[in-house]
Amino acid sequence: MASLYNLWKSLIDSLWRALGLEGKEGVLVVLGLDNAGKTTLLHRLRTGDVRSFPPTDRPHHHTESFECQGLKFQAWDLGGHEAVRHLWEDYVCESSAVLFVVDASDSDRLEEAGFELDALIGEKVVQDVPVAVLLNKCDLEEALSSTEICQRIQFDELQRMQGPDKLALFRISVLRGEGYQAAFRWVANFL
Repeated sequence: MASLYNLWKSLIDSLWRALGLEGKEGVLVVLGLDNAGKTTLLHRLRTGDVRSFPPTDRPHHHTESFECQGLKFQAWDLGGHEAVRHLWEDYVCESSAVLFVVDASDSDRLEEAGFELDALIGEKVVQDVPVAVLLNKCDLEEALSSTEICQRIQFDELQRMQGPDKLALFRISVLRGEGYQAAFRWVANFL
């Protein structure tokens, strides 16, 4: 599995070099509710491997550095539990983009995720920062459709607030290594 990952990564990196995107660097803030898969995503991006992590319970950030799609990133992995969400905006002003991870299989918490995304987008410091909403765990049987999730998190209203060019939605599976590549291509447009 790792060798297939390395081959795929090598091919994508070659493509990005040919397109002149190699060497670009970005600072990401990875946000979302607890247990959405933020730390697992960053671990996969850094190592190519997947493993489970307990929810991030620290009030301070954890930084990961990695390359994806021929681009270099430094990412702040912030906890998603309620007690630390007020700190999120402090990190956004220093970032190139926000990755907001939503658990597409957790029907009970979609409105909460939408509320937090709305609160984040409502902050002045986020107005000029692109936000990629990553619907994670789409490989699970209980994952909801993009249409239903968009309705429940009020994505259309959020897109009106942020602007259609600064807010995008991506279906991903960190476990299968699918979908997040498109999000990084989108983020690359802002670097």
